[in-house]
Amino acid sequence: MSALELRIVIAVIGLVVLGVMYYFGTRKPTHTRTDITEEELFQIEPDVIEEPVVDDTGTVTTERKIVTLFLHAKDGLQFDWHQIKDAAAKAGLEYGEDHLFYRYRRVGTEKKALFLVANMLKPGVFDPDLRTTGLVFIMTLPGEMNALDLWDTMFPVAKRMQELLDGSLTDENHSVFSRQRIASMREEMRAFEHSLS
Repeated sequence: MSALELRIVIAVIGLVVLGVMYYFGTRKPTHTRTDITEEELFQIEPDVIEEPVVDDTGTVTTERKIVTLFLHAKDGLQFDWHQIKDAAAKAGLEYGEDHLFYRYRRVGTEKKALFLVANMLKPGVFDPDLRTTGLVFIMTLPGEMNALDLWDTMFPVAKRMQELLDGSLTDENHSVFSRQRIASMREEMRAFEHSLS
């Protein structure tokens, strides 16, 4: 993912966040509440964004897909900043200047983002006073690797975070991952890659 593509992805995510904030009002988020409602969750649904993308071979495609995974705290509990920061470091994520966590691929002296992790609650960022009911893992296709390799990079990180935070990992429909669902996600990644060829 080039710097320009990364900026486009972040801009799209920012617009979604702003739209959610506008829709649900201008009330400032409270990080210490334990009664967060489902309507207050920061969620990005998978989508296909129609805008030109040039891959490494110079091929132009208009198809983009956003894949999301959700990591929920157990009922009545929340993750705090220190838990998230420690778990993220153990899972190989880096904290960015935009207050989101990233998994990078290093190519020479360059760092290229493979996927990011945001706070599930608006406005989507992490800060030292944070308490949240969940995290969202966001991967944009096409990316720095083929779709299946990206999935095979993000899913184990999400599973590791689930173990470290003792949470519940779900797909974009908030269904837990069965073997069949994992297999179907892998097939979706193969099908997306095939659609580009």
